[in-house]
Amino acid sequence: MTLASKRSFSAVAALALAAGLAGLAGPATAATTAAAPYNCVPNGPAGSQTVYGTFGDASVIGWAGNSQGVVACLGGSFWVDTSGASGGPGSASTAAVTGTTYGYGIYDDSPTTWVNADGYLPALVTTFHRDGATIAITNFGDQVSIGGNSFVIIYSRVSVSNPTGSAITVDPQASAGLIPLNSASDTVPAHATVNHDYAVPSDKFGGSYAYPSSAAIVAAGGFDQHFAHMRAYWNGQLAGIAQITQLPDASLINAYKTGFIYTQIIRSGDELKTGANGYDQEFSHDVIGILANLFTQGYTANAHGLLVRARSVIGSQTQYDDGVWTYPWVWAIYLLKTGDLSFVKANFDTEGATGKTEPSIEDTAHLIATDRTGPGGIMEETNDIDANGYWTIDNYEALMGLWAYHWLAQQVGNSTEASWAASQYSSLLAATTKTLDATISANHLNYLPCSMTEPNTANRCANAEDANWAAPFLFGRWAWDGQLFGAPLSGPGISLIDATYSYGFARLAGKLPANTFGGYPTQYYSTAYNAGYGEWGLASNDYRDQGILSYQFMIASGQSGPYSWWESQQFPNPGSPWTGTHPEAGNGASPHAWGMANANMVLLDSLAAQESDGSLIVGRGVPDSWVSSGQVISLANFPTTDGRHSGISIRTSGQAVTLTVSDDQPAGAVLFQLPAFVGNIASTSAGTVNEKTGTVTVPATVHSVTVHLTRAVG
Repeated sequence: MTLASKRSFSAVAALALAAGLAGLAGPATAATTAAAPYNCVPNGPAGSQTVYGTFGDASVIGWAGNSQGVVACLGGSFWVDTSGASGGPGSASTAAVTGTTYGYGIYDDSPTTWVNADGYLPALVTTFHRDGATIAITNFGDQVSIGGNSFVIIYSRVSVSNPTGSAITVDPQASAGLIPLNSASDTVPAHATVNHDYAVPSDKFGGSYAYPSSAAIVAAGGFDQHFAHMRAYWNGQLAGIAQITQLPDASLINAYKTGFIYTQIIRSGDELKTGANGYDQEFSHDVIGILANLFTQGYTANAHGLLVRARSVIGSQTQYDDGVWTYPWVWAIYLLKTGDLSFVKANFDTEGATGKTEPSIEDTAHLIATDRTGPGGIMEETNDIDANGYWTIDNYEALMGLWAYHWLAQQVGNSTEASWAASQYSSLLAATTKTLDATISANHLNYLPCSMTEPNTANRCANAEDANWAAPFLFGRWAWDGQLFGAPLSGPGISLIDATYSYGFARLAGKLPANTFGGYPTQYYSTAYNAGYGEWGLASNDYRDQGILSYQFMIASGQSGPYSWWESQQFPNPGSPWTGTHPEAGNGASPHAWGMANANMVLLDSLAAQESDGSLIVGRGVPDSWVSSGQVISLANFPTTDGRHSGISIRTSGQAVTLTVSDDQPAGAVLFQLPAFVGNIASTSAGTVNEKTGTVTVPATVHSVTVHLTRAVG
């Protein structure tokens, strides 16, 4: 899963072995090299090595759908895997991973910045100072066709700038195997810059052909040409999804863009892997969560292939049960956004070629009923949070799956299955509520327990810093995502949302900073799911902006690579040369695709969310601090229903807040729901006001509405 780490091992102890391990994976040192490149090598148990740098740092570069992304580390170093399509670090293979470390001996662990070019591109720039020079090392991947075959080539530039009045000499000390693309002098004149450019092949998209010669790679063009191609490609990809064009916190926009790009690089064809290292494979519930975010963003390129592949994953991978139970949900999002009813009908009750290991949508829904073997008709005991128990998360996931199936059955015109699903939903909701009410009453609880049958003190949630106390609030999906599909909602999963957030954060007070939910064994600082745990806050009264606040924490304090997060993170390392606050280690994968998917989905939902009845919710999770004079929130190409896309902007001027909806008209009413509106609406230029919920409802035909506040906020 992640919820605690599929293979729980700590990077901390392995870091002490980093220098000794470097020689195991790195290439032979070139004769002209005075020092080995920065450590970026596989560590951890044999056969499942996670790749990271000396300070637990790791990110990814490469190309969309490549067989194996390239792990990038601080200092301009990167690791190219040669294990083969099924043997990468963290894959299901038990064979030792193989690969080569590339980098530059010039890097010396001096104070360093490490960022994405243009703020979000998968071109990672390490900048530091040495010998009087400012040195910037940039690495990125580009897809290149040579001899009619497709390759990923990693391009690298060491840019040496001399701000002094005298010439200086700086040798990049490139590692063996890096192919020079130019002949630059090591001597840099006063007030001048010299660029040293290199390349190395990393991937051939599963092809059996040989890698090209060095001469062919040089002939295929230089650094600037390929950087321009890379930039144009990714900007084109981003133009196809919902775009967040303006926010009071621009770092969230860059994180959103980067998360989409990294997901495409980690992906291998139609395989939505969780990581390029650590979790170099597919996990059932991870795939569902990644797909849900992609469809919510409006990404539907080869959606048929992705859905069919997901069917195989949830049908054949039995490590987690909840991936099967939530399978109807991704189909519901896909149908809502695209209107592609024919493809849904073709897969509604028809299995794939291998039968039950490629289940139909109907199969997965009926499996929920079969798996209701827990006490009182709740869901069975599972290991879905990496410990055995009757977990609360499972019941809400099953409810989400049943209601999504009910909605799908209605859309395809199968009234029998729609009625069956509604009955099962009502029955499971009643059983869930009854069981939880009994547990809460018997143990005098004031929160939603992570177990259906025990207080948090009786299981892994006894540790306040174990983030699974909030597991239902993300992975359960139901309270917020169920609402979007019109599900009847009741019971402690609704009534105790605010109380549970308050309970969990109170236990963490004095142990962890604000807006982190904790982590997993043995690294309890934070997680890649930290923002996602704020999802149910969108269904609450007091924590509606928690997803955004926790995403901001991830950016400020949790990055182990530029906009990259380990699944579970250790406390910050004050000795890291990377400026800012960064975990000293982590486990799982970094970047972690499911974690990024959850973060970006809650960010987008906080700004705009589509309901299945056509209603468009705007601003539900916007922090009050963003509703101050001069602030602007803007979205473009937001997917609503049936292939429609709208532009959305929120502008504050004094105590007036104006919403504008452009491009395609929404299918239903617009619900303008800023938390700042609750008990604070003086008047509105259009629509009706619900003062208690802070909602201004306007017809779809009204393209602009201005709400005047009683008092200023922000």
